Amino acid sequence: MVVLGWSVERSVQEKKSATTYVASADAGTDISSSKENVAGMSIFGSASFSSATSSTDAISSIGAVVMDRLAGQYAQMQQAGTYTEEAGAQIAQDLAPLMRAEVSYRRFTKADVKTSSDTSYAAMLAYRLALQSTLKPLFKNTTPEYEIFGNYVQTKDASYLKELTEVAKNYKDAAASTANVAAPADAVVQHLAILNAMQEFAATLEQLVAHAEDPFASVALLRSYDQAERNMFTSFSGLYSYNAKKQL
Repeated sequence: MVVLGWSVERSVQEKKSATTYVASADAGTDISSSKENVAGMSIFGSASFSSATSSTDAISSIGAVVMDRLAGQYAQMQQAGTYTEEAGAQIAQDLAPLMRAEVSYRRFTKADVKTSSDTSYAAMLAYRLALQSTLKPLFKNTTPEYEIFGNYVQTKDASYLKELTEVAKNYKDAAASTANVAAPADAVVQHLAILNAMQEFAATLEQLVAHAEDPFASVALLRSYDQAERNMFTSFSGLYSYNAKKQL
């Protein structure tokens, strides 16, 4: 438990030293073409093993799954006569990075995307202008999400969880508004990507709040956070590339 709890704080501290991009509300900023407008972006390692399904109950059971695995390793080492406290701690430390919770969220499909047959340069400009409006809720997110969670881990101040919940709501509000924008037919892939990335990121933040007191689930969800964060960065980069190519 101590090792896994420490892993939560270490993961947060590692992300504090990574390159991040925080939303800026400077006048005239183009939210669809600037990576600075996506809060908390960084490329960070993801896990290769999923220890739970997508439901909240499954995420809550991660601790039991881990403990079963630890117990099995402990029994094997005891039988072999190789167990030491140091070896046990190392097993727990090695196991933590392998956990990643599968977070469920509403996924948009092409059938959900409103489209326009106009794929002209003028249509792209109109589309970009519409996104500048629908993505405004992201301007409210001025602190990297992992930093907010890290502050909670260090202080246990519930106000940080409330703040994280508000951040998640901003992503959901932005996704809901953006879903009503008609995308040019040749931008459907990019449009769909940003919708689902915002949905996934919001859901992951909500699960971090819901399981903040569970060190096992928190470690697993921080790995999920890494992947959701990467998907956010990739999706907005794809949107920027679409806009840039239209200007060539």
